[in-house]
Amino acid sequence: MAGFQEVKVNRALEFVARAANNPNIKGNPSTERMVSVDWFDGTAIDLTNDYTSTLGGTSDAVALTAAGENGVKLTTGTGDNEVSFLASGLVFDITQAPVIESRVEITDVTGTFVFYGFSDATSESTPAATIDGDSGTHTAAATDAVGFVIDADFETSSIYLVSVNNGAAVQAVDTGLAYTDGQKKNLRVDLDSSGNARGYVDGTEVAYIALAVADVPLCEIWNYGTRAADGSNIVTARYSKRWQDIP
Repeated sequence: MAGFQEVKVNRALEFVARAANNPNIKGNPSTERMVSVDWFDGTAIDLTNDYTSTLGGTSDAVALTAAGENGVKLTTGTGDNEVSFLASGLVFDITQAPVIESRVEITDVTGTFVFYGFSDATSESTPAATIDGDSGTHTAAATDAVGFVIDADFETSSIYLVSVNNGAAVQAVDTGLAYTDGQKKNLRVDLDSSGNARGYVDGTEVAYIALAVADVPLCEIWNYGTRAADGSNIVTARYSKRWQDIP
């Protein structure tokens, strides 16, 4: 169509028939925002350049999945309330409106703690977590952080979007959703340049926190640990997707 400059996509582009089986983009796509995806499909997790792993106990573990599956397997320890961490470098700040997403699977929800989101530190002093609900209320070891908490010691399997801004009181929003055993969910945390946060689960916005974090260096981080003295459990992150403005 003459003069036609843009195609607006409200949901998704779907390539079908021949387009699904042949090269389907001609030309050079050029994004206006940084886009990065780690499918966790290498031979090992790159702990030298890309990630930091901090294990809370001798039986905690982190390793890529096997048998042809992409993903990173996070094994909680046999000790109750031990918390482990897998984090990127401190490579995000709110001025670039960063967004992160991971598909997270929890094998045994009633015996597990998970935090996924942004944090100002790549780990905390175990057994403290970035933000958790172990004490019966949401508390933060981080000074600035925002993300999803699923804590078996706090409403068992409920999903909360939580944040702490410059060491103030934790803000927590109940999404009204819950995990079930073995369930996979796409968890996305979206920050704007003012530090306001939106939480998405499986593509649907489920929570909003105003002024969630201050403008400090942030990492993408997964916390995982055993709750209710349940013993070792598995949390699997299938990928890491990241977006932000290009300075």
